[in-house]
Amino acid sequence: MTINPKITVFMAAYNVADYIKDSIESILNQTFTNFELLIVDDGSTDQTVEIIKQYTDQRIRLVQNGTNKGVTYTRNIALTEARGEFIAVLDSDDIAVENRLELQYNFFSKHPEIALCGGDAIIIDQNGMPTGERIDEPTGAENLKITLLFTNTYVNSTVMYKTSVLRELKGYRDYAPAEDYDLFTRIADVYAVDNIKEVLVKYRKHESNISSRQSANGALNVKRIKENQLASLGITPNKHLTDIHYSLLIYDYSHFTFQEYLNLFTQLKEANRKVNKYPLNTFEKMLFHRWFEIIYLKKAKMNALTLLFDKRIYNATYSTNSQIRKAFRLSLKGLGKISK
Repeated sequence: MTINPKITVFMAAYNVADYIKDSIESILNQTFTNFELLIVDDGSTDQTVEIIKQYTDQRIRLVQNGTNKGVTYTRNIALTEARGEFIAVLDSDDIAVENRLELQYNFFSKHPEIALCGGDAIIIDQNGMPTGERIDEPTGAENLKITLLFTNTYVNSTVMYKTSVLRELKGYRDYAPAEDYDLFTRIADVYAVDNIKEVLVKYRKHESNISSRQSANGALNVKRIKENQLASLGITPNKHLTDIHYSLLIYDYSHFTFQEYLNLFTQLKEANRKVNKYPLNTFEKMLFHRWFEIIYLKKAKMNALTLLFDKRIYNATYSTNSQIRKAFRLSLKGLGKISK
């Protein structure tokens, strides 16, 4: 048993007998060895616990809930059980690359102001075979703090955060299956956060995790997070505004008009200028680029240039020649339809 580990690797497990062996061994084979592996079984009814108990490595600690308590309860066991200065999350169906812990520990050592760090991932299928897909997350502390307002910029299995911060924020809240996104946004409200441009895990995509992410309850809890984010800027959220904000996260712009998005972005811009939550120039530049994305993907056609240059959001220093050319081409297409 590691008495004073630098890192607690936290693994929540529930009926993952088909996958957990690979997950455990990916941690035991890490190049960084000063860790404990804290596995919390949430009342599995398959062979998960039996597989865990086959390992005799003293760095493994198994906690059993007895009955199924749910992901939020299970993750919060880290509040009292984690011994490490840092907590590294690895879902029990994913695989850490062999230098994952070393890369992140070195990053924290060089950047003590950072409270949360993640990285990139490659996708594997349920059989552990690479699909050729990769998840590339943005980097830069200032950039990530703002980007989290719009989308989740972390692959949960790649995150490492300071144990003291988890305890300060009283752990995860009951937002499953979006409890991780909620925690990330709350950490970013108080501390600097970042990603490193390295592949840290092999993320296993299978029907169980896809259905969880797409569940009605998942959407409802993400919308609760969106409400919290709007409120933190001093904007009184309502269902309509929250739904528009949520559509930015799922990149589905089909249900709302350009004017509705412009209204949201204008409110966000004005609110941030009042409360000064995000760096002004970086924030407004990101708003403009999301605005262009909506114009382009919704195919604004004839009014594309008018929308792009709307004085409520346009700034010449934010736009690019490429954006202007694309908006111009959309407008020409619209004119072409009329001429026919």
